[in-house]
Amino acid sequence: MKLSIASLLLLGVVGVSGPMLLVGGAQEPALAQSSAPTIRIEEAVQIARSAVPNAVIKEVELDREGGRLVWEVEFTNDIEVKIDATTGEILDIDD
Repeated sequence: MKLSIASLLLLGVVGVSGPMLLVGGAQEPALAQSSAPTIRIEEAVQIARSAVPNAVIKEVELDREGGRLVWEVEFTNDIEVKIDATTGEILDIDD
C-alpha cells in the first residue's frame, strides 16, 4: 500500500514547509483491516531517519514480504530501509 502525499500530510508525517515525501507508482490494493501494522507510518519514518540521518525521504510503502508486514522507506540517495511493521525492528538497509 503506497500512501499519497495528501494522506501523509493528514497524518502529520509531512509538513507543508518541510521536505516532501514523493510517492509514485500505481496504487496497490489496501491490506485487510486484520493485517494492520502495529508500527504506524510516523514511527517507521522516525526509525528510518535514525538509521539514515540527514537524508530526504522519497517514498514510504507498506508491503508484505515472507508473510510479514514491512515498511519500506526509500530516501532520495537511493538507500532503502526495511522495517518490520509489527516490531519496529530494522530488517535491512539497502544502498
